[in-house]
Amino acid sequence: MTLVVRMACQEDLVVCEAHMWRVLDEDLRGYHERWHRDIDDLAGTYLNRAGCALFVAELEGAFAGTTIVKPGGPASPPAPSWLADRYAGRHTGQLTRVWIVRELRRRRVARALVTAAARWALGPGGYTVVCLHTDASSPGALDFWRAYPAALEILDARPDPWDTVHFEIDATRLLRLDAARPAELYATRLHG
Repeated sequence: MTLVVRMACQEDLVVCEAHMWRVLDEDLRGYHERWHRDIDDLAGTYLNRAGCALFVAELEGAFAGTTIVKPGGPASPPAPSWLADRYAGRHTGQLTRVWIVRELRRRRVARALVTAAARWALGPGGYTVVCLHTDASSPGALDFWRAYPAALEILDARPDPWDTVHFEIDATRLLRLDAARPAELYATRLHG
């Protein structure tokens, strides 16, 4: 199996956007402009913008998924004020759009994307903390984050309208992942 994780380029955006719309329709109760308007302009939002990165994965040469790093922590509302305050004044990066092609899930794609994106965020991205939230109603999402070795659960906000669970990436645990691979290697190739 060959899995490649890399930063997206202009040529990737058409397939990224189509994939994101599919995930919204199939897994996440549709498009909500307040939370998803970045999808309308991926290039303007994530390419060549300081502190932002769009990662793509390819499995055996086929597009397999995305992960985004963007600046800022959770907003209040909808997150509780104490959670927003946790990240206020800190140089916080947030992982979003960890969305894997449905037919290619459970093949280590999400783990490779998250590891590469979080390493970039805490390294070249310049962030001191990385957070994220997930929709627990999305198939496999909560199980993935609770099993990911560097994820620390901060708040299970359910029951809320979005089934939200908040996590933070533990930098020390992240560095231990795949320790045999150089930390500066952001394009990951797995053979098996």
